[in-house]
Amino acid sequence: MRISTYEIILPLIGMDDKEIEDKSLLVNGLYGALDVVDTETVKMLEKGDYAGLPLVLRERLTLRGHITRDDPEDELADARLLGRVWNKIIGHSGTGPVILPTYNCNFRCPYCFEQHRLSRGKEWLTRDMKPEMIDAIFAALQKQKDKGHKIDGISLYGGEPLLKENKKTVRNICEHAKAMELPISAITNGYDLDHYIDLLDEFKVDKLQITVDGVGEQNDHRRLHRDGVPTYDRILKNVTLALDHGVDVNLRVNVNGDNIGGIKALIDDLASRGLKETAPDDRKEKKDKGYFAYYFKAVSEKADSPTKVTEKQVMDAMLAAGLSPMDAITKQSQYSLPMQGLVSAMKKEDYPEFSPAFCGAEQGMLCIAPDGLLYSCWDLVAMEDLSVGFTDMETGSFFFNFSKAKWRTRTSDLLEACRTCPYIFICRGGCAPEAYREYGSYYREYCGENIEIFAFVAPRVVGKKWEETREDELSISLKGPLSRLTAGERELIMTSVSQKEIFEIIKDAGLLFAADKESKA
Repeated sequence: MRISTYEIILPLIGMDDKEIEDKSLLVNGLYGALDVVDTETVKMLEKGDYAGLPLVLRERLTLRGHITRDDPEDELADARLLGRVWNKIIGHSGTGPVILPTYNCNFRCPYCFEQHRLSRGKEWLTRDMKPEMIDAIFAALQKQKDKGHKIDGISLYGGEPLLKENKKTVRNICEHAKAMELPISAITNGYDLDHYIDLLDEFKVDKLQITVDGVGEQNDHRRLHRDGVPTYDRILKNVTLALDHGVDVNLRVNVNGDNIGGIKALIDDLASRGLKETAPDDRKEKKDKGYFAYYFKAVSEKADSPTKVTEKQVMDAMLAAGLSPMDAITKQSQYSLPMQGLVSAMKKEDYPEFSPAFCGAEQGMLCIAPDGLLYSCWDLVAMEDLSVGFTDMETGSFFFNFSKAKWRTRTSDLLEACRTCPYIFICRGGCAPEAYREYGSYYREYCGENIEIFAFVAPRVVGKKWEETREDELSISLKGPLSRLTAGERELIMTSVSQKEIFEIIKDAGLLFAADKESKA
């Protein structure tokens, strides 16, 4: 008997943000089991005194995967099997194409990761997506849909997708999306948004991501218009306009050393303008008012940049601005991600998520450039040598190169450094562009601050739930359905090229998420 290779032991923190006396949290990063135990139990586990545990408790911890008689190789086999199930079945369930109408932008933000575009010259920047290319892209998407691929909707991206001079192109894209009954969203700087309100109404654009970086001049020097004009007031006026037209707005705040001291002033100014977060239950019908939220994210910069800040520094600044720890977790993007997984698992409506993919880049996301080149990650657009394929206008088809398949292998069940890490399905290999900055390769792992972030989030999120329910078993464990698989079934899952065959096995074992059961029905 031994503690699982994938075991994480943390304190439990209550709603008063103090450690709950004599209680600890066990998290199994492989099986997703969340269990509260006495601190004395943790001491016994750490000493290897398994026989001294009460029989009922020892059985519970064994059945849920916290302690095991399996060899490390057996647990690794479970990790590889779960990764294959996700990659072959669940991770293929849908995609949301990201379409760039143009590489041009009316902003010149100093921290933009697409600054390499500017060196290409004005003539190149101002080439928007041609009608023939739009036709070909949607013909290719229709072919994918006809083959059974689920298309969840399209997102507009850039450059700046909603430039007022590009409205004809954007309308064309929206008309094609409407014909395929695809919902539309956009990531925009919001400056020209007032020129698009009629289009948002007509095509029922459901949500926007818009960025501000501080109040007034602080924002204007960071969200810098190419003509040098102020941007802050106009952006927020357009945010209000979009909300009034029933469009959800998620306001992003990019933080580095230049503006980390302005977090409280921004929160206060948003509130003074009536821009307070609203939960879905707090609003009337969608047509009356959009849902508003905001969040903070550290700017991705090189380690030696004088303005670089960590995600923890952003969190500390948010706490200093008066946000409670739980509220700050929901509004710090890298802290809210593990929170969402924990909250979902504690509903016990399904098994904990076991995705080995950090983001859509490893799951088939398509970023489609104005020239039809295809990218797996939006950080890489306009870097032609990193494209994963192209759109053929003559046949209306996507053609992929070897790099597309290679992105599919950048998952935590296959990355050597991640396969036996307790955070295998929590960190999930980390961000590929950050791995490139760290190691010079997009196909390496990137741990970053993920362990520290989880250590902050999990004790508080689970502690809150425990104080509310006093339940000690706070999630379902994947150990159960995996134990129901025979050796023959496991072999078939790992070797079969038939998605249908794998699907039938995991369905009989009860391993599918409820949503996937419905989608495959």
